[in-house]
Amino acid sequence: MPSREELEANRFLRPFARHLSSPLVWRFNRRGVARGTALGLFSGFAVPVAQTPFAALFAVAARANLPVAAVATFVTNPFTVPFIYFLAFLVGKQAIGMKTETLFSLTPGAGPIERAIGWTVNLAGPTYVGLLIFAVVGAVAGWTTVHVGWRLWVGHRWNRRRRARATRNSGGPLGLGAGN
Repeated sequence: MPSREELEANRFLRPFARHLSSPLVWRFNRRGVARGTALGLFSGFAVPVAQTPFAALFAVAARANLPVAAVATFVTNPFTVPFIYFLAFLVGKQAIGMKTETLFSLTPGAGPIERAIGWTVNLAGPTYVGLLIFAVVGAVAGWTTVHVGWRLWVGHRWNRRRRARATRNSGGPLGLGAGN
């Protein structure tokens, strides 16, 4: 992942340098990271190509954490795409109510080009509907997971700090107080 300075120095990104240099897209807090995760997951599922640039564009527009949005797009990678697309086809087929018979039914006199177009339309429609469902569910799940996980992490740190303070004030495990 290139650094902020490298992105600003890139001649192709120079028109966007003002947006990329904004501290709002580089901040590491609960809201920015949650937005970046949600936008990255949405882009990873819903955008078939150039997912990272789209996630970066969305992150800049929504003032989300840009690096997190870019990394979250890697949910779809060469190893996971076949499984995700197959499951998306099944979910999309179920969502639009497509029967298996209609998937493979074409006009009897169709030539090879018409058959190929028919198969593509019959496969691509349900697959993209499934991918959109995955995108929305993934974005909501990612956003929620970051918020809940961040809250649990901060609560754990507060509790650990409070226990350390209590141990220090009580004199530690040997019972030796501050006045002994």
